[in-house]
Amino acid sequence: MGNDHEKQSRKRSGGGLRAARGRGLFNFMNIILIGFASCGKSAAAAALGNATSRNCVDLDRVIENRYQQVHGNAASCREIFRKLGAGCFTELETDALNSLRGLRSSILSTGGRAPMSGQNRSLLKSMGTVVYLKCSVNIILKRMKSKGSPASMGSTEEEISAEWNRRDPVYENLADIIIVNDTLTPDETSQAILCKLNN
Repeated sequence: MGNDHEKQSRKRSGGGLRAARGRGLFNFMNIILIGFASCGKSAAAAALGNATSRNCVDLDRVIENRYQQVHGNAASCREIFRKLGAGCFTELETDALNSLRGLRSSILSTGGRAPMSGQNRSLLKSMGTVVYLKCSVNIILKRMKSKGSPASMGSTEEEISAEWNRRDPVYENLADIIIVNDTLTPDETSQAILCKLNN
């Protein structure tokens, strides 16, 4: 399976990245991390930021900050989702992504729901190289036992597994690079991403 993903990664990433280098834009390219909740996006983004001296932006924090500016009170994304519902939360995600369209030379870590909107997918694709951190559902479930699961996907193992199966092909179709990181540390994940980017 790993070899298949490596071939898929090379096929997707090679042309676009080479073209970016040819245009002199590679150093200004954003790296966009997508993946299921608890797949390690935030930790990998921090490691990648340390390795490349790039600014790290967490889409969830952008959403929370913009919500506080409008409503005057602080709330986490989980609280915002519960208060406003899926449709309004997706609008907030899209608004936050639009506010980041001028981002350059940065690493953007996204929430697991963000790529499930067609408009958000278009925005993400236009902003940089999209990297899918693919973590198996069994590992995800183990991590969620201690962290909890987002309100958008239910609370039972069956509900979470069904949501993983729904999202996985969407993530794969959007991604330029796929990193299977079941057994990788954040630093190892960062190095795997850089290896693909430099191929």
